[in-house]
Amino acid sequence: MIRFVNFQHCYYQQVCDFLIEINKENNYHNNWNWARFEWMYEHPLTNKELLNEMGLWFDDVHLVGVTLFDMFFGEAFVVVLSNYHHLYPELLNYAFDYLKDDQGLGISLHDDNKQEIDEAIKQGFYKEEAEEIDCEINLDKEFAISLPEGFSVETFDAEKNSQEIEWLFWQGFDHGNDRKVFLKQYKESTGTRPHFNPYLCIVIKNKQGDLVASASTWYDIRTDYAYLEPVCVIPSCRKLGLGKAAVYAAINHARELGAKRAIVNSGQEFYQKIGFKKKNHYSFYWKKEERTVNGVTYKLERLLGKGKGGYSYLAKVGDKEYVLKQIHHEPCEYYQFGNKIEAENNDYQRLLDAGIRIPKMIDIDVEKEIIIKEYIEGDVSSDLIKEKHSIKEYIPQLKEMAKLAKEKGLNIDYYPTNFVVKNKLLYYIDYECNSYMDEWNLDNWGIKYWNGEKEL
Repeated sequence: MIRFVNFQHCYYQQVCDFLIEINKENNYHNNWNWARFEWMYEHPLTNKELLNEMGLWFDDVHLVGVTLFDMFFGEAFVVVLSNYHHLYPELLNYAFDYLKDDQGLGISLHDDNKQEIDEAIKQGFYKEEAEEIDCEINLDKEFAISLPEGFSVETFDAEKNSQEIEWLFWQGFDHGNDRKVFLKQYKESTGTRPHFNPYLCIVIKNKQGDLVASASTWYDIRTDYAYLEPVCVIPSCRKLGLGKAAVYAAINHARELGAKRAIVNSGQEFYQKIGFKKKNHYSFYWKKEERTVNGVTYKLERLLGKGKGGYSYLAKVGDKEYVLKQIHHEPCEYYQFGNKIEAENNDYQRLLDAGIRIPKMIDIDVEKEIIIKEYIEGDVSSDLIKEKHSIKEYIPQLKEMAKLAKEKGLNIDYYPTNFVVKNKLLYYIDYECNSYMDEWNLDNWGIKYWNGEKEL
């Protein structure tokens, strides 16, 4: 039985095991392997609060599919074991819904992986010019290391000396040479990379003992490859052969442990000059934020807000702007829903009948649970309140809405995020309304947020 879970740290080793397993099937996913996942997981730029958005699919206790991201939302790795390809569309949809950024979602697919490419295109992804290349070198011999006078090569325990190695990376990846600036940005690692082997972490030092170059490999005895990541040389020591020396030392050590080849997820000329050969080519496929409603395609520009019933986006058709509300079914502790899309439509009609100023409903797609509304461009009342602007002139309009609602036996949601001011007129931009109860009327509940008695 297939079951889905969100990633938690307790699944870390199973993800690594899965990435080893998937790369035994073919070369299609060499660009994403267990070592890249481990490197990403503890990278200083990775927001660990987002890691549980990654999705895992299990068949009983066997992990068969994953949706992962690489430090940031917007690019994802989506893959299933070959016997579970029927799950791939579900994984693509999940990745797009939960791992995209405001530009959409990109995935890199091996050019020979026709099955995944065809499915991605069916799901709305299209090919872009961006690419990934991995290069490979055979480890059938030991590589000679040559260093200029005054430099030395040695292994380094980056886990125990994280600030030193991060300072090297800071310089080596061209963030500058001001250590004070670095220290303001530096964050002590909150965890460890469980498969890190200091013997595979190579540094080069100058006469003063400063780290000036580094190369690391990652190796698991269940694989025949070592993964090279990261490699850097500080700007003042480039063109001296230090990068080549560090890489050769790192892959020599991996060779001693049993690796037959080394791969690097880069097509840079540097690697090809020192003996790496291009092995696999991956093209990027991208899916932008769009929704098609009854044959009309709306481009989603930005998220306007998330309510207890749905997500609202600013959407465009050509130059004309709309609000697209996509119903969601996330649980709400304090509110019970029936059929949300029907309720929205019914509430809209009730609000029109009550004479409350609301945006016009342009379209509704019951099957997709999407509503298209008129976009009221103006100031959100909650923003005005937070920014200490006077809202006294709008209170009479608010009270008039409350009066009209009560006459029809309704309460609207008086929370200020649901109101927009345009040309001095107050609009109720939500369609939610409920049967009237004194407890939830304006005077007993909503007005407290407008006059500052309750904090927004």
